[in-house]
Amino acid sequence: MAIEDPHHLLGRLRLGREEYCQRLLTMLIVGGPYPRWNSRTRPSPRGAGFLRSLDELSFGRSEWSGQPLFVDEFELRSRHDDEQGGAPDYAVLWHDRLWLIELKTESSSHRRGQLSGYYTLAAHHHPSLAVDLTYLTPALTFTPPTSQNGTRFAHVTWPQIFPLLDEAWGKGTDMERHVHTTLLAALKSIGSDWSGWRAQQVGVRSDEPLTVENTAMAMAEATARDGRQRAVDHPAADLDQLQRLRLALRQTICTSPAQAPLRHVRPWLWSATTSGGDALTASGRDTGFELRLSRYQKPAC
Repeated sequence: MAIEDPHHLLGRLRLGREEYCQRLLTMLIVGGPYPRWNSRTRPSPRGAGFLRSLDELSFGRSEWSGQPLFVDEFELRSRHDDEQGGAPDYAVLWHDRLWLIELKTESSSHRRGQLSGYYTLAAHHHPSLAVDLTYLTPALTFTPPTSQNGTRFAHVTWPQIFPLLDEAWGKGTDMERHVHTTLLAALKSIGSDWSGWRAQQVGVRSDEPLTVENTAMAMAEATARDGRQRAVDHPAADLDQLQRLRLALRQTICTSPAQAPLRHVRPWLWSATTSGGDALTASGRDTGFELRLSRYQKPAC
């Protein structure tokens, strides 16, 4: 299957700059269409070359033990229902190493505790792997996470990787060069108004903010009444956003009166790779994840 045209993608989905740049870079790395979240793929030869160069920029020259697996939206499940869980934008996996890559284009999206939380969850779910983390951002002042148990951390800025992008895809196929050029333009727009830039590209206006929380709560209340499992058709920008929505819904449900039927509803994330069955929504079929609401005999909280 072919790489999706970046202008078509920009008009098809309501993406912010951060998510748009991530999707373009992902399609270049895998050399094909945007994959389902948390699915394992092999990077293309050009994608592998770019990742190796970024690895060397981050941590110095190292010998790769075979060709790694690449994951977009790498799921780090919560350890209990009252924890959000994590979803680094990228993971690169070997038999003995887990390299996480978190992308930011907006300084305002930096969240305190996010990076250290990745280390904690990665150590819990993958205790046998050495864990490294590259934070790829605009110029940003922040306190780096504390290294622990041999973990490594690197902060890299977007301008530092422009030469790596040029080297990998500057002489690629026509579509790769088109995606590469569009990605660079989007990255160089950092600091400007995204809705205006987006409108200039494809002639679309920024939509009003979605009220998915209200919609999801209405569905949770309906499930509390009739017991029917429901799925929220929310085209979330990334898995992390879907995890935050799950936790926000749970927290709201848990503030309802102790005897309320709503207390028996549990929001949870369905995954195409681990949950079985088929997606119930268009967004679930597209990404491989969706937020579901199920009623249980015992209170969920």
